[in-house]
Amino acid sequence: MDDADMRPKAAAEPSPMGVARLAVLFGLLTGALELTQWLVRNAVSGGVSLGTFQMSRHFVWMIPASNLVIFGGLGVVLALAVRLRPRGAGRLSLWAMGFLCGLSLLLTIPGLYGYAAVVLAAGVGTAIARQGLAHPARVQRALVFVPLVLGAVAVALHGWDRVQGVLLARRPIPAAAAPVKNTPNVLLLVLDTVRAESLSLYGYDRDTTPNLNRLAARAVKFDQARSTAPWTLPSHASMFTGRWPHELNVGERKPLDRTYPTLAEYLGAHGYATSGFIANTFFCNAWFGLGRGFQHYDDFYEEQTAVSVEEALRCTSLGRLAVRALPDSFVVERRRKDASRVDSAFLTWLDRRGEDDRPFFAFLNFFDAHGPFYPPADFPRRFGRPPANPEEEAAIREWDVRSRNSLTDAQVALARDAYDDCLAYLDEQIGLLFDELDRRGVLDDTLVILTSDHGEELGEHDLVGHGRSLYDQETRVPLLVFLPHGKRGGETVGEAVSLRDLPATVLDVLGLDATAFPGESIARRGSADPGSTPALMEVRIKEEISSNPARPPAWRGPMTGVVAEGFSYIRNADGREELYDVLADPKQARDLAPAASSADVLGRLRTRLQDLTAEEDDPEAE
Repeated sequence: MDDADMRPKAAAEPSPMGVARLAVLFGLLTGALELTQWLVRNAVSGGVSLGTFQMSRHFVWMIPASNLVIFGGLGVVLALAVRLRPRGAGRLSLWAMGFLCGLSLLLTIPGLYGYAAVVLAAGVGTAIARQGLAHPARVQRALVFVPLVLGAVAVALHGWDRVQGVLLARRPIPAAAAPVKNTPNVLLLVLDTVRAESLSLYGYDRDTTPNLNRLAARAVKFDQARSTAPWTLPSHASMFTGRWPHELNVGERKPLDRTYPTLAEYLGAHGYATSGFIANTFFCNAWFGLGRGFQHYDDFYEEQTAVSVEEALRCTSLGRLAVRALPDSFVVERRRKDASRVDSAFLTWLDRRGEDDRPFFAFLNFFDAHGPFYPPADFPRRFGRPPANPEEEAAIREWDVRSRNSLTDAQVALARDAYDDCLAYLDEQIGLLFDELDRRGVLDDTLVILTSDHGEELGEHDLVGHGRSLYDQETRVPLLVFLPHGKRGGETVGEAVSLRDLPATVLDVLGLDATAFPGESIARRGSADPGSTPALMEVRIKEEISSNPARPPAWRGPMTGVVAEGFSYIRNADGREELYDVLADPKQARDLAPAASSADVLGRLRTRLQDLTAEEDDPEAE
């Protein structure tokens, strides 16, 4: 667009070709800006949030291409508008393109509300329209020069990232870090959203886990294992660092920082080949810090490696808006990264190791039991049926955002059946994975830990979902520890243990310095050993304190609790205490806190909770 096209006088009658050229320049600028900010974020944080934003692995070229197509289409529409009604079209064109350019960047800011992004983008569009009309030549030069500079910066950042990846892959292991010969492998299996009470392994009346029942004969089973939090990120962070949630301060928009080392970092520094295979590509992706220390971290969908128009659109903030606005019939939904895909990726990695004789530490995260509860289409349902009408379909599809009072009893029962079918599918795939490892001769030389990050409310306590409370339905999880060479198979530990102790357990079994992580080794726990540390549970979904009874307990403010002495003690945000007998009342239907006979145990557990949560103020408490 020449200066004549953009002068205030000519702005009333701009040329369609000038508007089209302007759209191309804005598309290039927006693509360069969006790509560069992602690459800068990658350089600073150590991992682009591919899982969080569902971006393709080809984002480096798809972001500029997608923005160019989007702005090109806008340019065609505006050029037609100019031809039909030229008066005022120059200002409108500048405003519209400035608005979309600003919006595309604002939508990438974590925590910024959509309405705020729209208002701010409108201001950006107004400022650009004013400058474009007042200084057309200056704006045109900027639209040409800035994308060139940002393009060079993006190429340099991406090139450096690739070089670093190659150098890391070729980096020899220091002799001092080489593991002791015949050191066992480590395999951590986390069954996302699997609660213990729905597994036949733990006495459930439906045979949901025949394979785990069979495999448990080779393992130490923990009947009262507790996650440290009722949702994914803080629970995984505790399992990786050995730290309580209040020490880590992670949240929905707060990734795990580098304050404390992770198990993967420690084992990698001691000569282990480390890899992660992730089905929960949101809270378990690299941006949230859980990929730290893994030399290979598979935190994306297979579809994210495909080249298609839809994948290109998903790479950009404006494209994601467009995909969401399209009717469902036009959008190809990514199928869930089910257990068979996770198993296949891990086994392929294992088979490709070739002459690499290092022991491995592999982390597998399975997402099949997380809502919405849809087992694979070709898996025969054993306990329920598919939704039969739109209301049932909506109840299952929107399970994670629904409240109990928005669901009928029949819909909750349908969800419970579907959840059990998902558990049965997951159990089948876990059995196949163990069989494959056994066939490869790997299983006997491997420490395998099978657990879950949290459970799920299925109508109990008038709650559905997770991250809602500290009741056992959300915090009591399965835990099987398969020691190398079949040591201690078939035993059961009945006392409470915390998943926070997993790093110390791994190092103890491997013969490394178990004091490198806080906690105690549960591998040394016997059936009559009560342990020294109660299982602490915490949830901080909402920081503000609310007395609204319609909200789930955890949404009324921070909650804490401990499981010890056969009791579960919960302290709500408003100070109200709850006490349950974990054996006599596993459904936690009878609150013992108001009874006068509970005063002594309440006092002891209150003190133990205070001691544990006070550790954040005492750096030498460990």
